[in-house]
Formats: sequence, structure tokens, C-alpha cells
Amino acid sequence: MLFAEDALLTPQTGTQNETPAQEVVQELEAAKKRLALLQEELYLVKGELHLLREQRDSQPEAHSAPGTGRPEIDLTEYKRVVALERLGKEVLEMNASAKFSLQETIAFYLAGIEKIHPDMLLSFMRLEGNKLYSFASPSLPPAYSELLDGTTIGDNVGSCGTAAFFKEKVIAVDIATDKRWKGFKDLALSYGLKASWSFPVMGSSQQILGTLAVYYRHVKSPQPAEESSLDSIRNLLQLILESKLAEDALRQSNDRYHLATAATNDAIYDWDLVNNSLYWGVGFEKVFACQRTPTTSTLQFWADMLHPLDQERVNQSLEEALQDTSADKWQIEYRSIIPDGTTLHLEERGFILRDEAQKAIRMVGAVHDITARKYAEEELRKLSVIAKETINGVLILQLGGNLHWVNDAFTRMMGWTLPEVLGKSPGSLMNGEETDPHTLSQIHDHMAQRLPFECEMIQYSKTSQKYWFRLQIQPLEDANSEVDLFFVLLTDITQKKEEEQRLRLLESVITHAKDAIAVSDMSAVPGGELKTIFVNPAFTKVTGYASEDVLGRELKMLGGPAELPGQAEAIEKLNLAIAKAEACEIELINYRKNGEPYWAHLEAVPIYDKAGEHAYWLFVHQDITARKNYLAEREVLISELTQNNSDLKQFSFITSHNLRAPLSNLVGISNLIDMKAIPAGRNRMLIEKFKESTIKLNHVIDDLLEILIIKNNVALKKEMISVESVFAHVQGSLEGLLQEVNGQVQTDFPAGQDVYCNQGYLHSILLNLLSNAIKYRSLERPLQVHLKTERTPDGLALSFADNGLGMDLDRYGDRIFGLYQRFHDNADSKGLGLYIVHSQIKAMGGTIFVNSEVNKGTTFVLQFKGQ
Repeated sequence: MLFAEDALLTPQTGTQNETPAQEVVQELEAAKKRLALLQEELYLVKGELHLLREQRDSQPEAHSAPGTGRPEIDLTEYKRVVALERLGKEVLEMNASAKFSLQETIAFYLAGIEKIHPDMLLSFMRLEGNKLYSFASPSLPPAYSELLDGTTIGDNVGSCGTAAFFKEKVIAVDIATDKRWKGFKDLALSYGLKASWSFPVMGSSQQILGTLAVYYRHVKSPQPAEESSLDSIRNLLQLILESKLAEDALRQSNDRYHLATAATNDAIYDWDLVNNSLYWGVGFEKVFACQRTPTTSTLQFWADMLHPLDQERVNQSLEEALQDTSADKWQIEYRSIIPDGTTLHLEERGFILRDEAQKAIRMVGAVHDITARKYAEEELRKLSVIAKETINGVLILQLGGNLHWVNDAFTRMMGWTLPEVLGKSPGSLMNGEETDPHTLSQIHDHMAQRLPFECEMIQYSKTSQKYWFRLQIQPLEDANSEVDLFFVLLTDITQKKEEEQRLRLLESVITHAKDAIAVSDMSAVPGGELKTIFVNPAFTKVTGYASEDVLGRELKMLGGPAELPGQAEAIEKLNLAIAKAEACEIELINYRKNGEPYWAHLEAVPIYDKAGEHAYWLFVHQDITARKNYLAEREVLISELTQNNSDLKQFSFITSHNLRAPLSNLVGISNLIDMKAIPAGRNRMLIEKFKESTIKLNHVIDDLLEILIIKNNVALKKEMISVESVFAHVQGSLEGLLQEVNGQVQTDFPAGQDVYCNQGYLHSILLNLLSNAIKYRSLERPLQVHLKTERTPDGLALSFADNGLGMDLDRYGDRIFGLYQRFHDNADSKGLGLYIVHSQIKAMGGTIFVNSEVNKGTTFVLQFKGQ
């Protein structure tokens, strides 16, 4: 029947004259033949009789049958074989019947075998993947079967798991001692099971279908007859399984076909070109809105429905595809005018079957109604024209969330072109580190429910630039009011978000600031006063006025009397700045709410809106009373210190001057004394000590005067001086001593040699350092002195290094540059040289550092500042 509802479309297996219904009949006939073969297999059980006879012949001690002279047949065993044969027939009949399921059939079979073999407990387990599941076990304890459900097959996994894993039978004579039952023996023994034999049931393609297991409640090994019998049972199980599975697969295939044709909106067809017969599936009535009849199920009816403007193109395309011997597919879009006058847009796909001569003999295909899609595409085309002109990014998404179209504005913003994004999800392109997962989840949920949604989120461009977008997602419906696309509008709100962030930051700073802050509106209240619209908590803490005391008013309540020193000038400066909308800073005396005066530093800042209009005033108050008091006290202290310092300097000069005259007289008198004329003795020794002390005191006074001159030389003349030139003079003046001690001097000025300093001070510093190097040299090695310059961010650094005795910085580090500090036992040491060096370098604005190690040497680093 051409229009049978239950027809199955299987063009790959049919002949050129067969309809789908005929093919189904053929499949059913083939199934019957397979069942007949199963029945034939049953008679193989009769082989058990031959085995019995062989056993009889091989046992001479058996009783002979009367009148034959041969051993008689065991009637009990014979009856058992006959019973098995009868049971097999019943099972095959059940398997052929649609009334019984596969599980019921196998359970019945196993239960029958257990009746024939009362000491057997049988079980069949199905293999799914790599796990075994209980399928039928009539007499085994249910709890035991449930515990074995889902057992993974493998080596030493009981009898069934091992048999299925290795695809060979497993005989466990004693479960308690069998190594394959090591992990399961406690379970089996707890249910009284002591022996287990398992036989894998395999399909024709050698795949494992399941396992047949035989349990005994006593230790037992199989006899050859038992193994043969169980092999026959296993073979019958294999045939039952394969037959039932093939029948189920066929039934499922038919069911799926009917469900597919009923569920789809496609009109599926089968066109027999040889007999020119055309079969339409049930979808024909959905697409073309008319019943399937012999008249409508013809090629001519389909051709007459073609739109006049498409007839020639479609017919020509079909003819070319059929004539092209290499073509096996035909696809085309066209319009049809169906009987109710409606114009449909259709998409047809056909598969061409050819004979050995490559002549087209059959075509199977489907016609799909794409009218809604065409209308949607047209609407989308119109929408794209509008979307192209907008400055916002526009995306069209498919139901699955993949990109179908983007406008030029999206490309300008994000960098991706339309070909680059087609078929990809927006998230795979634009999601990044700061994209909010919760917002993404909300988007997915709303799209899954076909609901509109609006949100703000962070997305990233092709160059990884971060943007804030407002997303507006709107479902788009087709002609059947079904959502098939999503319209997404991207509005760049990055600048707005940055402004909001700045405002939040500003609000947080103002709220938590320790300074008193007030904001006034430019819109004046009556009288021209500025209206206060905000004060922070610190304002209340500083002034004592709560927000309700000042909001809506000008802050005049803080002002003090104009006659206070500097008060009038400060207020006038503030009023002038407000009039000119200029920022200003003033200091004046304010009064707290309790009347307590305080010094305030007031900063007034004009605030402008987006349009550049002056909108607000920001006033920042700082209580500087403590600072004012400190400055006043400091001024008094500085004045006192300055006077004391001046008096001390004056005292030093007077003392030095007053000591100079008598000291000069003493030196002159000591020079006039003729020591040779004084006889040796106590008086001569006293006069020598007096003369020595007078000379030392004179040196001390000279050194102190030199230090005073350095300390008071405020207007020190500094210029660019060549280190190399100055050191050459110093080295020349000490050349005799250097030769005497065999000293070597090396200079290296890679960073330059010109420093900004006083020439006399530089000469004195280098002279002191070189003379100290000679004085405090090591007697164990020749003296070596090395001068080197390095460039620093502040200027030039000069290092002066020697290999002399060195100094213990851990012991003397804090006294290196102190007055009268001596670090070696040397009679000529006065402890003034390094103090003078330090004073001179400091007077020139530089610094000096020392690095020294005992008996290895000392390095002084002089840092000169740039001009």
C-alpha cells in the first residue's frame, strides 16, 4: 500500500520495485527464518543421548540390557535430556511470542533447568560496558544478586567477572579456596554458595552478551556430561538473546521512524523513478496542508504547485542532477503555491540511488518549510540596515547562543569582523578576567527561557581592552510566534562607569577624611548666600555643628570678629575668590559651636559639572591650632638658639683672641730661653716641659680658629674644580714622604674629575687624607693609594682608598669624625684631621662615608653635589 501509515523508509536495502511497506514485510520474514534456525538448534540437545550411549559403552561393569549383550541406558539421565529438549521448545515458543519479554523468557528457562537439576542455582548476568548486571536468577537470594549488580569485570573477579573478561569459561570447584573468589568469597559463603561455574554467552560477532552461572551449595567439579549440557544451554541462550535483540532493534527502528516522521515538519518522500511512483510520509499533510491521496501523491501534483517564477529553474536543476552520473545528492530552495493559495518557501534535499549502470532509479528525500526563516531573514535584513547606522554594537544570536550577525559599530568597538565571529559564542570572544560569572549565569537562564534581559558587565575587545557595556537582550519571534533569534544591543558605558567609580571614590574619601569638608550649591538662597548641601562626619567633629545645624545655610556661623589680626584680609581674599570662581587657601580664626576659637586652614575649590558649568563649592577645613602654637613656640626657640649661637661664636672669637696675645708672649719667651745655658737637672726638665706645652697649646688655638672659620664661613665660594689638578698639588707637597715610604698613587676618573666645591677646602681634604694614609700605613706592605670617581644621581662621588692599618668600625664607627678622636698609637696624631675633613665637606653641601677593615685598609667616599 502506497499510503500505509506504518511504512518504513529504508531506501538503502530495498530494490527498485519495492515500497517501504514491502521492505518491512521482508524484514519480518527474515526474523521468522532466524527463529526457525533457533528451533533447529534445539535438536542439538539430542546429542546428549549419544554422550550417554558412549558412557554406557565405556563402562563394562554396567548391567547389560536384556537380550542385547550391551550395557543398558540410564533412564534417569535419558528423561533429563528429554526434559531439557521439551523445555527448549517451550522457551523458543515464548521467545517467538510478543507476550513475553526477554527477561521473562530467560527467567523461565533458568527456572526450568533448576527443576531438572535440583541442586543447581542458575543466574544470567547481562554485560553493559564493562560491568555485569543481574538479569535473571530464579533461585539465588535476591540480596546476593543485588550486591553483585554493577560488578566491573576483570582478572580474579569471581567466576562471572573473570569469564566475561577473558571470554572463556571459569570453573570454581571450591569458592573458599579459589583465588578468583578472594574478594567475593565471604559474600558467597555467607549465602551458603560453595561452588560456581560460569560460561560466557557470546554473540555471533564475538562480543560478550552476558554470563551463565551455575552455583552449588557444596564443593563440586563438573562432569563431562554436565559441561556439555551447560554448553548447549549457553548456545540456546545466545540464540534467544540475538533473536530478541534483533527483533527489538527492528521494532525500535520502526518506532523511531514513525516518531521522527510524526514529530518533524518535513515532508519525507520516496520516489521510484523506474515505476514513477511517489510515496509521501505523514509530513506531507503538515507542509502542503492537504490529504495524501493517489492524486496528490504524484510527481505532477508536486510540479504543479511550483511557483511560476521557479518552475523552470527547479525542473532544470532536478534533470541535471539525475543525468549527472556522479551526483548522489540534490539540494535546492524554491517557492510553492499550495492548494489554499499560500506561498511557501521550501528547502528540498534528495539522495539519488543508481543502478550498476549509474542510472538514477530512486530518490529519497525531505521537503522542509523554511517560510518562517525566509521572513525572519528579510526582517533581519531590514533590521541590519538600521543596525548598521547606529553607534552602538548590535549582535544577532542564534538560539544556541552563537553569533549570526554583527554590525559595523561592533567591529569598530571590539575589533572582530563578521567573518571572524560567525558561529562563535560572544563569551568565547569577549569574556575575561573581570567578567562577572553571576551575570553570565543570568544571561544564560533568561535566554534559555526566551526572556528579555538587561544588565551591565565587563567585556574585552580583540586587543584585550576592557569595556563596560549595557547589554539589552531581546528575543526575536518568527512568523509562528516562536523565538528563533536574539537581538543584543551593546552600549559602551565605560566612561560612565569610570565617572561613577571616581564619584564613589570621592564620596568614600570625603566621608572618611579627617579634614572637615562641606559642599555648597551654587544656587543661592535669598540674600545671595551659598547653600550648604553636605558636610562629612569630620566637620561635626572639628566644628561641633551637626549636619542639621548647617544644611541649607551658609557657613558664616564659623567666622570670628573681623578685628582679629589678619582676619579681615583673609575673609576679603575668600570673597574675591568666590566671586571669580577661583580656588584659594586662607588661614583664619574660626569658632566652634561651644564658642571655642581655633585656627583653621580653609581651602575653597570650585566644582564643575559635565557641561563645564560651575555647580558647587568644596570647602576643606583643617584645625591648625596645634601647628600654629608649635610654629609660635618654634620661632621663639629659633630666636633664642640664634642668639645663643651668636653669643657662643662671639665668646669663642674673644676667647681665642684674648688667649692669642699672652700665648704669643709665652712662645716668644720660650724661644729666647737658651737651654744650653741651663745646667741639667730638675729646672731644665721643667723648662723643657713648659716650652713643649706652650707649643702644643699654640697649635690647639690655631686648630680651633681654623674650625671656627670653617663653621662661620656662610658665604663660601664654590666653583667647578678639577680634582686631578688639586690632587697633583697635594701629591707634589708630600712627594718626599711618599718616596721615603715607597708609596704608590693611582688615579682613575672615568666619570669625570670636575666637582662643584671650594678649592681651598678640597685641597685641605685631600691633603689630610693623603697624609693620614702615609702616617697610618702598614709596615708589612708598600703603601698603595687609589683615587676614583663615579657618577651618582646627585652629582659626582670621589673614593679615596688605601691599604693601611684600617680602623675597627664596630668599635669606633660612631666616633670616626669626632673632635680629638684618635684610633692609633701615633705620637703625631692630634685627632683633628678627620673632624676638619668632615666639617669642610659638610660646609660645601656634600657628604662623606667611610668603609674600613683592620689591617686591610680604608676607603673614604666623598659625595659632591652638582652645581
